[in-house]
Amino acid sequence: MRLSIAAPLLAATLAGCSSAGLSASPATQPGFATDGAGLRAAHKTLHNVYWTLFASCSYPQIQYAPVPLKSDTIASNYFCSQGNGLNYSSGLRIDKSGRLWVICFGPDAGDPGEVEVYKLPLTSAAVPLYEILLSGTNDPDHLIFDKSGNLWVTSYKEGVTEYKGPFNKSGTLKPEKTITAGLDEPSGIAMDKNGNLYVSNFAGGTSKSIAVFKAPLSNKLSYYLEGLTNAGGLIFDKSGNLYASSNGTSDDSIVRYDSNDLGSGKMPSIVDSTGASTYENDFAWSATGDLYFANCGSTGSIYVYPTSTKKFSSTLAPTVDYTDADLTQAGCAWGIAIK
Repeated sequence: MRLSIAAPLLAATLAGCSSAGLSASPATQPGFATDGAGLRAAHKTLHNVYWTLFASCSYPQIQYAPVPLKSDTIASNYFCSQGNGLNYSSGLRIDKSGRLWVICFGPDAGDPGEVEVYKLPLTSAAVPLYEILLSGTNDPDHLIFDKSGNLWVTSYKEGVTEYKGPFNKSGTLKPEKTITAGLDEPSGIAMDKNGNLYVSNFAGGTSKSIAVFKAPLSNKLSYYLEGLTNAGGLIFDKSGNLYASSNGTSDDSIVRYDSNDLGSGKMPSIVDSTGASTYENDFAWSATGDLYFANCGSTGSIYVYPTSTKKFSSTLAPTVDYTDADLTQAGCAWGIAIK
């Protein structure tokens, strides 16, 4: 992970977290969701938004709240515990079976990383269905599933690894395929309807912002999309438009490459810097079509853009900029998923 982005987190240990917080009060005991309005509401809604903080076990590993998220929502918290292997949790995705996958450093400080798989909705008594060691990764932080249900993971220090399903037990997964060509600190990852792979090239600069690999996938770079600084998360919409983030010191923005502007050397079709700040890391769509962004910066937060009712444009501002004491202190919201 880009550890410099969330500098306040570095003072905390990367060691295992089973002992962290064992003296905490019952309401905040690691492994338990915080009781309160957020938790009660979560069980009355069809959808929750889940996000991670990429933080030590002094902080929640997962927070979640009902959708639509509101600025005054009280999020529920899920901590480290002896019953899970979470620590420095990052990427989130929900598979076709409706299970929540959470990447974390695991027992080896991220070399290799680990993924915890949960049944949804998350509850105070939740324990992982599976704990899976991702052999071949080093500092993994984003993941997706392809149409066949296979898992693809980006590692900041390694590249992109593919793991073949089905995934129905704990253990160690060995990579089916590893992609490294043309990648320099890979970050966000997305796949279009044709199976072409798009990988944010965090250290690639404005001329090599997003690496594109054409199907059938192999360790052969096809070309780059351009125009971003420190590209973060990636996501496609239903029309095939690609959303990404540019995370420079003075050009923070959410961008869109239109579906007809995804060729070699293409620049963003729309650049929206309204309301964006620091490091927008990963994205999720709500069921109604609103775009949610996890912001990992000096103050962690969740942005909600009203794309269900308004067109994405260069001036579209978020209607919600959600944060709380844990996000503010940790300085990061990293992964995000909605179910």
